Order: sequence, then C-alpha cells, then structure tokens
Amino acid sequence: MPRPRRPNRPWADLQPDLLAIVLLNLTCLADRVYFSAVCRPWRSAAVGRDAPARQLPWLLLPSPAAPSFFSLHSGATRRLYLPQNVRGARLCGSHEGGWVALALEQWRGYAAVNLVSGAMVPLPDRLRTNQPNLHGNNACEHHMVIRSVTFSDAPSKAGCLAAAHVSSAFNIAFWRPGMDRYWIAYGLPMDVIQDMIYYKNELKEGFHVLSNTEDVVVYTPNGGPTSAPLVMSRSSYRVQKRADYKPDNLLHKSLKLSRYLVESRGKLLMVLRQLKWRRTFRFRIFELNLEIAPGGGSEASWVEIHTLPGRLLLLGRGCSRAFEMSHFNRLDVGNIYYLDDTRSNISFALNSGSKHSSTDMGVDAQKILNRTDRTWRFPQQFTSECSPPIWFAP
Repeated sequence: MPRPRRPNRPWADLQPDLLAIVLLNLTCLADRVYFSAVCRPWRSAAVGRDAPARQLPWLLLPSPAAPSFFSLHSGATRRLYLPQNVRGARLCGSHEGGWVALALEQWRGYAAVNLVSGAMVPLPDRLRTNQPNLHGNNACEHHMVIRSVTFSDAPSKAGCLAAAHVSSAFNIAFWRPGMDRYWIAYGLPMDVIQDMIYYKNELKEGFHVLSNTEDVVVYTPNGGPTSAPLVMSRSSYRVQKRADYKPDNLLHKSLKLSRYLVESRGKLLMVLRQLKWRRTFRFRIFELNLEIAPGGGSEASWVEIHTLPGRLLLLGRGCSRAFEMSHFNRLDVGNIYYLDDTRSNISFALNSGSKHSSTDMGVDAQKILNRTDRTWRFPQQFTSECSPPIWFAP
C-alpha cells in the first residue's frame, strides 16, 4: 500500500534571507514564538537572532477559562497559558520581568507570581498598625483587602519593598521579603488615594502617593538591616495648588476626576483623567516642578504640559508607564492607553459571583489622522468573572 503523500507546505521552502526580513518585522516577542513554531526551517531561521531589545507591556485579559493578552506591537489578541490556580485570580499589580500581584481567592490568598518562570512569593493578608486600639494594645492586626500593589523591585529580591492600597483600618500598607504574617502601616491614614509609584528625584526617594487633593506624600524605609522590623518614615512636598484646581466634591454631579502618577524622562507626571457620566472624554498632563532654595527648602507645583513629544503612556493603578517611541517602530507618538479602573468597587472582591465589567477603556490619540489599525483594535470593553485587565511586562 503506497504511503500517503505529505501535504505540500510551500512556506517551508522560503529563502532564509526572506525569513530574516519577516522576523525583523516581528517586534512582539509572542509573534516570534509563533514564528518559530511554524516548521523546522522557520525555527532554524530564528535561532541566533536577537530578540527585540525592548518590549511594550501586554494588556493581560484574565479569564478562568481562556486568559489572553493584547499586544500593542502587533494589534493581535492571543491566548495566554497560565497555571490553573492563577487563572481565576484577581490581578492587583505588576512589575517588570513577568511579575504580577494577585489574590488567588479574590480577597485573600495574596501572592506575587512570575508568569514567565512560575516563581511565587506569598504575601500576607493581614495589616498591623502601631496605633493603640480601644483596649490600649499598641500592636493591632486587621483584616484587609488589597486594591493595588506597587513594587520597588522584583519581589524575589531581598531589597524589594511593596506598597499596597488597601481597604482596612488604614488605606496604605508596606511589606518586604521575610514579612510572612502581616503588612505594616505607620502614621495617620491618607486622604483618598488616587495612585502610587516608587520614584526617586534630587530630593526624595520612596513610594510617592497621590491623593485626591493632588498632594504627594512620600514613604521611605528607615535605614537598618533587612532582618530588623520595617519602619517607614513619611514626608511630603509643599505643593502649590494649580490655578484651576477645584476639590472633587465641588464638581458637577456628572463629572469625575481620576489621577495617575507616571515617571517619564526622570520627571514625575500626574495624568488627570476627566469623565462625564462615567465616560472618559479628556486627559490633561502635569509635571511636578521642584524649586530648591539655597538653604535647602523647596516648593513644588504641578505645571501643565500640552504634548507628549516622542512618548506614549500606558495608564493603570500602580503600574502606569511611559515609553520613548524612538525605541519602537510603527507606533503612534502621543497616545494614551487607559483601562477602566475609575469605578473600582471593593464589593466585587468580596462577592465571588460578581463580574468585572470594563466598558470605559481605550486610546486617547492626540494625532487623529495618524491612527493605525493597531490603535483601533485596542479592546474597548471587556468582562471577566475574576479580574479587570492589567498591564503585564514579560
């Protein structure tokens, strides 16, 4: 009996020079993985080729059944294969190198997980304060629900610090490796927290926390060995109110403001997101301007900048990032990609039957005429049983 003929696969006979050109135009790491899986000649063409030096984060679209991600490089949405116990988790933070912070059981079972290597660092689900309670106890522990987490470094490193925006007796807490039982909180609770970032300038280094009054508080670890208890000190900038500032409670009932912190070119930016009837209609960008007096004092103010020359912004609670477009091809300069994180209701985390519905996410394109297909393909809405989307940096 004659052996069945092998199917004709003309793509396997493409010349190596042509394959090299195709590979050169694949700037997304995932696309290069798919390229190598086509056939042996394609895999051989990819061997020894350097991966793109820089990658934009992926938009992670969580789902217990079929998690996926959207690539800004290619404009494609692809499946993402995750461990079973991670698929149904609520995502609440991310860090470069493949790290995400998550709640395995929505409001507990916190951990930092590397989705690339599979490494996992457990995080506590209790908060400890140094404020006495009604019974006079100086060290009190409280249950808490984490809203978002920001890391100073990879969670697996000994020098890493983490800040969490929480719902508990306090609204901000801190952790470092080795703290297995609880997070710690010091001082008085802040005003309504809008966003936080680990940032360093000529005056301060630490977790910069932005409030709804547009003030910035900085939390810095006190010196000492990592084996000693973690102690955080608190300072702030003397921020002058911008000329058109208006407290949130004086805005018209149809309007809402949401604020983000982003580091760009060594400067701290505040991105003001304006919503009307729960739909985003405008962004404004401000840079923290520091004026240092000869005697050591300083004044700070938010100075508005009207363009983003050569830059692109990705907005997300605790994980916003700015990128130089000179490092990437075929992406629009000045665009702001944003997620639907302005209506976060912590009751979703406490009710495992609730769905996370994202209906106000998209792209604010400053150059309308230069929009590309990749811009139009960015998800405009998304619904998940476990978590809203998040930026993921593999």
